[in-house]
Amino acid sequence: MKALVLQKKGEIAFQDLELNETPGSRDVRIAVGAVGICGSDVHYYQHGEIGPFVVREPMILGHEAAGTVLETGAEVIHLKVGDRVAMEPGIPDPLSRESRTGMYNLDPDVRFWATPPERRKSSLETRRW
Repeated sequence: MKALVLQKKGEIAFQDLELNETPGSRDVRIAVGAVGICGSDVHYYQHGEIGPFVVREPMILGHEAAGTVLETGAEVIHLKVGDRVAMEPGIPDPLSRESRTGMYNLDPDVRFWATPPERRKSSLETRRW
């Protein structure tokens, strides 16, 4: 597949990437048909960071996507092959209070597809007490 990869601040490239992952029992494989560019993609390109999140290695841009379901895991019951879907880039904690009350988007520990895996420590986190 082709992907737009942020190599480092101010440098992007289209790259051919091979996916060798096998979807898990609760996963869905999607043929991406369209991807939007979000303000966070532009910000990472221009500044190389957002708050405590810093791009330290190449990162695929574009997390607002839609496509068609190609494959579903054994436990997936709400989607089937051929369904057209839009993807939610946030991954909340399913056990958080916010998720359990239907407001998963407010989960303070939500992780996002388009966020570098490492974050810079804040001065509060590095301060010795």
